Amino acid sequence: MTLRDVARHAGVSPTAVSFAYNAPHQLSHATREHILDTAESLGYQPHPVARTLATGRTNAIGLLVPTSLNWMLHDPLFTHFLGEVGAACDREERRILLASMHESWRRNPRQSGEDAAPITWLASIAADGFLMFSINRAHPLAEAVQRSLRPIVLLDSADDLQAPTFNIDDRGGAYAAAQHLLAKGHRQFAIATMTPRRDGVVIPSIERRVQAFSQAVENAGLPPSAVQIVHARGVPAAGRQSFQNIWSLRRRPTAVFCVSDVRALGILSGARREGISVPDDLAVVGFGDLPDASVSSPPLTTVHRDMDSQPQLAIRTLFQLINEQISEADIESPHISATQLVVRESS
Repeated sequence: MTLRDVARHAGVSPTAVSFAYNAPHQLSHATREHILDTAESLGYQPHPVARTLATGRTNAIGLLVPTSLNWMLHDPLFTHFLGEVGAACDREERRILLASMHESWRRNPRQSGEDAAPITWLASIAADGFLMFSINRAHPLAEAVQRSLRPIVLLDSADDLQAPTFNIDDRGGAYAAAQHLLAKGHRQFAIATMTPRRDGVVIPSIERRVQAFSQAVENAGLPPSAVQIVHARGVPAAGRQSFQNIWSLRRRPTAVFCVSDVRALGILSGARREGISVPDDLAVVGFGDLPDASVSSPPLTTVHRDMDSQPQLAIRTLFQLINEQISEADIESPHISATQLVVRESS
């Protein structure tokens, strides 16, 4: 069943049928309802590619993440963000295309050369605009961000890219965490963070947290050796592995700052398993204030971030750019959302 078949049965032109789906404001309500009823009775469905060609829109946004989808979908913070973005797309009747930027262009390099492959890869995604997570200036896709003809909004990314960017105060939150632990008398620290990736991808928000915490300790007059960086790979078991790595250090810290609550909660679990008292033997501070943080054993001291307003503002901005309601010049960037240290029993 084709568009012309619907037009013939409805007694209207093919253009009117196209308007019924793609430009309803061009028709009266009665005419559009008559066309849609006829199409439904005939079992007609608009072809998605033809509809995209007719409107110039895909009615989809690309949600791009820097690591493997398996890794990201095990991260409670990202799945919360995905829910917020999904709710906004439901209201706007848009689809989400979820894609990993994890070396996609290296697995399928184009003949134009590896330098151009990220740009080609981005151009191949059928979306009206993109929401990108955790892009660093050194990331291969950074150049594609600068050159894209479609709207791009960044979350938790480098703050010097030429695209609307919505970050949180990673530095301020980590600095406050260090000051809190210093005020408690701690002088030997560990930072539990991600294992450096072999492909060189750096998560900017995590980098900012590590740097700010270390800077606060240095500003307190302590030597660089007062902070030991402890790495662990993955999400589900990262915290437990971090605890094992910390407790095997020759110079054991008395406090650990975790770049995420997932790691912090895993460290609490590992400490309980080994009979280590928190905070008496080891104080623990997280970052993010996930719902589990307040009900953990003991309740977790952590840096609170508003997990709703940042993704909501980012996706609303992307929709406005796609609909040409605003331009990038109208957007304050980077937009930095406040963080706040929430002190609980783990420290």
